[in-house]
Amino acid sequence: MSDPIHTTVRPDLHISRLQNHMLFTPAKGLTPLFDAVYLGLETMKSARNKRKALLVITGGEDNHSRYSFWDIKGFVKEQDVQIFVIGIVNSGGELDPGRDGRAIIEDLAQISGGRAFFPDSVDELEDICNKIAIELRNQYVLGYHPTNEAKDGKWRKIRLKINTPKGLPNFSVHGKSGYYAETLDIKP
Repeated sequence: MSDPIHTTVRPDLHISRLQNHMLFTPAKGLTPLFDAVYLGLETMKSARNKRKALLVITGGEDNHSRYSFWDIKGFVKEQDVQIFVIGIVNSGGELDPGRDGRAIIEDLAQISGGRAFFPDSVDELEDICNKIAIELRNQYVLGYHPTNEAKDGKWRKIRLKINTPKGLPNFSVHGKSGYYAETLDIKP
């Protein structure tokens, strides 16, 4: 890769510094988005907290990754990390030119149980980051026993649905789109 990927893991990063960095850093070079997501997920494996979230800020374009979208999509399914994506738009309101960036961003976020945001300006970043923080603090863990008990390692789709009680506002639910079933450990 001609443009190296690096991670910034700083719990003390203030939103104003992030906004300034985004405002004054010109976009240049090649974009290895899928490699960056892979590196972020690999880095999260050594995180100390049980609940993990990855924030990706991108234009949605990938033009220089070793990994394909399908590679990353499969890898995301295997991880226990929520991906929150901020898709940066240009002045015309479209994602930067590339391979259907908005759909890719939404797909990666949805698979992981995270969310995608598409601000109209950098001034919305603080509000988006606050929404992500509130969402992370207001999550529940649900468990269930599948009716398909086969230990075949196949992908199982799940769907979460809320029946809102009368008189309450509509709620929204976000969750992973599925999981891989356990496999039998058969030793020869």
